[in-house]
Amino acid sequence: MRITDFFDSLKQDLRYAARCFARRPGFTVVAVLTLAIGIGGTTAMFSAVNALLFHPLPYAAPEQLMAVSLTAPAMGGMRAHDDMPWSYAKYRVFRGAQSSFSNISLYMARDFTVTGGEAKLVQGEFVGARYLRTLGLAPAWGRDFDPAIDAHPGAERQVIISYALWQRRYNADSAVIRKTLDMDGKPYVVIGVAPAGFPGLTGHADVFVPITTRPADDLSDDQAEDHEFFMVVRRKRGIGVAAAIADVKLLGARVNDGFAQPDEPNGHWGATARPLDAARVSPLMRRSLLIALGAVGLVLLIACVNVANLLLGRASMRRREISVRLALGASRWRLARLLLTESLLLATLGGVAGIAVAWFGVGALRAVDPSMMIPKGNDTLNWLGTASFSGSHIDWATLAFTASLTILVGITFGLIPALHASRAALVDAMKAVGGESDAQQRGAAGRRTLVVIEVALATILLAGSGLLMRSFGKLMAVDPGFVAQNVLTMRLAIPQGAFVDDSMPPIYTTELVDRLRAIPGVVDASLNSCPPLAGGCLRTPIMFPDRPKRRGAALSADLNWATPTWFATLRVPLERGRLFGSSDRAGAPKVVVINETAARTYWPAESALGKRVIVANGGAAQVVGIVGDVRQFADSLAKPVVYLPLAQYAQSHAELANSRTMIFIRTVGSPSAVMASVRSVTQELVPRYPVYDVQPLTVLVAGATSRARFTVVLLGIFGATALSLAVIGIYGVMALAVTARTREIGIRIALGADQRMLRYQVVRQGAALVLVGVIVGLVGALGSTRVLRTLLFDLSPMDPLTYCGIVAVLGVAAVGASWIPARRASSVDPVVALRAD
Repeated sequence: MRITDFFDSLKQDLRYAARCFARRPGFTVVAVLTLAIGIGGTTAMFSAVNALLFHPLPYAAPEQLMAVSLTAPAMGGMRAHDDMPWSYAKYRVFRGAQSSFSNISLYMARDFTVTGGEAKLVQGEFVGARYLRTLGLAPAWGRDFDPAIDAHPGAERQVIISYALWQRRYNADSAVIRKTLDMDGKPYVVIGVAPAGFPGLTGHADVFVPITTRPADDLSDDQAEDHEFFMVVRRKRGIGVAAAIADVKLLGARVNDGFAQPDEPNGHWGATARPLDAARVSPLMRRSLLIALGAVGLVLLIACVNVANLLLGRASMRRREISVRLALGASRWRLARLLLTESLLLATLGGVAGIAVAWFGVGALRAVDPSMMIPKGNDTLNWLGTASFSGSHIDWATLAFTASLTILVGITFGLIPALHASRAALVDAMKAVGGESDAQQRGAAGRRTLVVIEVALATILLAGSGLLMRSFGKLMAVDPGFVAQNVLTMRLAIPQGAFVDDSMPPIYTTELVDRLRAIPGVVDASLNSCPPLAGGCLRTPIMFPDRPKRRGAALSADLNWATPTWFATLRVPLERGRLFGSSDRAGAPKVVVINETAARTYWPAESALGKRVIVANGGAAQVVGIVGDVRQFADSLAKPVVYLPLAQYAQSHAELANSRTMIFIRTVGSPSAVMASVRSVTQELVPRYPVYDVQPLTVLVAGATSRARFTVVLLGIFGATALSLAVIGIYGVMALAVTARTREIGIRIALGADQRMLRYQVVRQGAALVLVGVIVGLVGALGSTRVLRTLLFDLSPMDPLTYCGIVAVLGVAAVGASWIPARRASSVDPVVALRAD
């Protein structure tokens, strides 16, 4: 066949298909909407996954960039780590010995207080001098840091500002170079402007400050265990990924030898590397994204099966037309091509409508913080700046994906009906007698098979969404250990170095708390270093002076500094003993309060009151009280926590002077009523410290469960869509079966058949299809839902209650979908039925 003949034939097929669809608008609308949901949802999810996992990093030769981290053995009750940050001392050893990388730099997130007018909090990064060079970037204005300053801790205070800050604060004035920016009470000289759109590897940086501007004592070998920096490197040309990883492991052993403890019982430290592209999200977040993409892919597959069923039924109804074409000399390949053309046209219409669905879906995803999808135990490198849902959009790659998907879908769901119709038996199809021909029976069997597949896929998706819903229910049912209602929270940006001449800022004295408590409408106020449901408590080994030392038997606890009124502010119950009092101040005998989990863990068979512990390198302290468990993570059980009175420990632990410390204020009514007064008092007392994150505690609680809620809602929508499509499929098959048996049913009614029995038989046929599909789906679900294990809270992927609920839901769906065709079968008029073809 010549090319022109082929295209002429194709045009004829397309025109004929368009006329057929126009004659049956109901069929066309249902099929197009079904495909639009599947294609649009998959496209939207692909755009998000593409932005987060597959989109090239916006740096020069990004394939040469790698993230290098320490590996830490299990110690102090903490599990082994394979992405531990670096200390500066260990970095120096690594940098001096490595030979595989052309550039290497550390970085860490850091908040700065900018003054010169109203004090404001600015997010930034401490970085190595080669930071921009390592990423293959250059300043948009001014100059980069001199690499030589990496060897001189305590160097001149310099800063490179972000392009956004340059525009926002300096109106893009080129004279910004050499101007002074006051941060944390110290002057920093602006030497350059970062490239436009570069937010730093931590994602939101407005200032970049060399690490070596910090005092030399902060970066000395004495601070070798202060692991706070992440490392990014660029491989030399000719050095492959495998060779670089092997070199890093050898260097990790050298670092361990240089800083090993003589009696280390837990194993050896080391180092590992992975491509920076792979490190942009944690493995658990990657799994969450792929699960969501797989779930929407199942919805698309169910939609395809549904449309294939519709086309198969339509082809069965067109058996006479097809037989006439065969009788007039049309080849079976020609008929199959005609039907495939129709399915591709239908898929194209669904794909175009799917782009509109995807556009709305992408808009919804842009409003989602991807960190809410990070499961418990997150080990991410903590940078999402170049990989967030905000980067999701309908670009050429997404359109190419949609086009490819549309073609694949059109061929997939059109192939079975085309092959079935092209094999039509000419004689049987031309007969006018009632009853089903062999071809009709094969078509009915094919439709039933497709329904079984559809129900099986829906079962798998419902199992996943059901498990997550059950898990979320358990999560929300757990007592958080505090009362969040009517509590206002806020933070103060307190720079390092706030402790001057052994004096503490007012935030660490009773002055601020007393002033806040005096505000009308305020019941209580307090401070705490580790807010509930926010995680991030400092975890440290804990020792017991009254027990013999045993190698490898160290335990650990979360440390939480608090003022005496914190427990009352959040209504944390006192179980035994006493809480902190005004006498627990600096110079007094040291005391601690522990939670119930710590009491059970450390003293399972005796009372913990009066026992002595050593925490935070602060000497022995006596346990004076036991309080209820306060959850630090929304999706994990309580851990041992040791509360220390802030007045006894703050002055000797300068790390408390950071943004982790939170102020809690309990109010009589709505927290918003006192918000203005709280801001006024705070700014009057500590004007140098910007106030931020002022919000009710209930907002923080809702945010802590947002990741779980998002996943539940997303998979719940997918599961409900799959169930709806399955119900439509069951209804369609049973309706076609009743239509095909109209003559038979009419004869049976004329002979006196019981109408209730006819309804029962039709419903039983629908239930039988669902039962087979559920059995097949449960087998698949038992295997596939194992990937949800890390997303489940206190629930097994084999939870029997969930699976029983799925069977019940699908059983009800089967009865409901079969009932209307069953009623129609039992109400057939025998006279009309006997006249029917």
